[in-house]
Amino acid sequence: MFAEMLLAARELLAVRTPLDAELMVSDMLGAWWGRRLRRGDVEEFLGEGLVEYAAKAGTPAALTLLIAIAYLGTSRQAAKAEGAALALMESDVARPRWAERVGAVKPRGCYVSRDAYGDQDTVVCTFAYRTDTPGTAGAAASAHARVAAEAAAGRAGEHQPGVPAARPGPDAAAQVRETRPASQETAQVASEEPHALVVVVDYNMRGMARDAWVSSEVDELLVRADAEAAGNPMLRFEELEPKQARALLEFAMRATAESLGRKSPAAVSEGYSAFHAFARARIKALPPGRKRPAPLFSEAPYSRDRRAMLAAEFLASDFAEHLSDPSAASRCADHIIDYGCDQDFNRPLRVSPTKCETFLLDWLPRKVLLDPAEQEAMPHVLLSWVRFAAPRTGLPQEGLKATLDAVWEAAGRFTEAYRDPTTFGLDRSLVRRLLPDGDLSALARRAFAFPFLEGTHGDVDLESLHPAEDADRRVLLEIDHIADHDRPDFAEHLAWHEEIATRLWDGDPEQMWEAAQRLLDLGHDRHDVLHVLMEIAERIGDHPDELAAALDDIADIPDEPPD
Repeated sequence: MFAEMLLAARELLAVRTPLDAELMVSDMLGAWWGRRLRRGDVEEFLGEGLVEYAAKAGTPAALTLLIAIAYLGTSRQAAKAEGAALALMESDVARPRWAERVGAVKPRGCYVSRDAYGDQDTVVCTFAYRTDTPGTAGAAASAHARVAAEAAAGRAGEHQPGVPAARPGPDAAAQVRETRPASQETAQVASEEPHALVVVVDYNMRGMARDAWVSSEVDELLVRADAEAAGNPMLRFEELEPKQARALLEFAMRATAESLGRKSPAAVSEGYSAFHAFARARIKALPPGRKRPAPLFSEAPYSRDRRAMLAAEFLASDFAEHLSDPSAASRCADHIIDYGCDQDFNRPLRVSPTKCETFLLDWLPRKVLLDPAEQEAMPHVLLSWVRFAAPRTGLPQEGLKATLDAVWEAAGRFTEAYRDPTTFGLDRSLVRRLLPDGDLSALARRAFAFPFLEGTHGDVDLESLHPAEDADRRVLLEIDHIADHDRPDFAEHLAWHEEIATRLWDGDPEQMWEAAQRLLDLGHDRHDVLHVLMEIAERIGDHPDELAAALDDIADIPDEPPD
């Protein structure tokens, strides 16, 4: 693999500008961005492995690749690439003329295009290469200094994101070259070569960076964005302070890593991985020091009392007067407000087609336990809420109409999307005991942790016990392990079962239930699965990241499960 990548790096010797080279290497580093290895960190194993391989090769292509990685790589990759590049330069390995300009950029201006819904921000940051960089006559010493300075700048304040799954992106450098007129290319090599980094920040996805690309047609890009906003009441385009742009983009890229975690890369664009390293490096060229600008319509955090007051105001308004079940409508309004506060940056009054569809068809079916009356009322309450909230945020009439149309369309699919657990034969009172917090996503793992909740055991009425309460939880676990009472270490053994049951109840870490499901799918007994989880938790101790990684590594139960 490394040999093939180093062979591909020979193309770096043929490119004419540092921008093309940076984009090619960013695309190369994106080939494994987000992937997970069963053991070890992918950036360490593959990224640092590539650096070590290039250092041993010692060719001009290897040196050029190392110079680019010293700017684009993670902190560890950059440090290793810097040292290897310096060693090769001291050996007088040849490098392209533009190599000394890699990463030598200055910000020119930042802008943001916002839609009237508050769904997303498209951030445009423009850069140019500095013209005071030394040429090939600057001797090896200046090149050494540049590699060291760029590597240090690249590491300063770097965020090391967790590694989610992704796939290699397209040829990033080719995308930019296609937008550059051939007649201008030679002139641009000697110029500042202005370019723009464009990043889409999606607030319906917790503010994550969902897409990124680069354009060399900066003036045309800005003129077009300004013209589109001038003629469209659903858009606004404005300048953004570079410090704010940096804070916003750092938050967005961190949110991408946190949101994806171990899940599918479907939430980001196919090309995001190709530009990830480039975007990370360019963001560090912006000045630090400001707080992240709040999304449109953000407010101060809502207390419980303030949420209740907003719900009461809605229910007393003309928009809610046609709702036939005031009690169910009140509970539905609470869910809508909680979603806006907890999942949408304290924006309960913000409405949009995407937000409403996500709430109705994704969030509620996964996370919220609704009784039959609430299931019947929810689409109607949401329609009334849209009419109530839209005027308060100044949403244009066309935005209101589009949102109402989206809710009407989603309402027809809600009955199929929302699966009431009682329709599978579960008693509603049992479901309520397992879900006192209404978190529907917790039902399966909690039922796995506490399977004996009905009937009697001796003189104990199991239906009177509540697993959310510590004392009742211990009684339930003792009954579950009645056959182990004669163990000399029963108290300690039960304490570990209680530890695992508590973690499963809380979903902390989420990898524990995922590991349990993998083992159950292989046909293993529940008791054996619990003991494997106990052994890992006892061995790892109070180290959350190590525990999550160890649980991720579970593929099967050993031949003899631990006691």
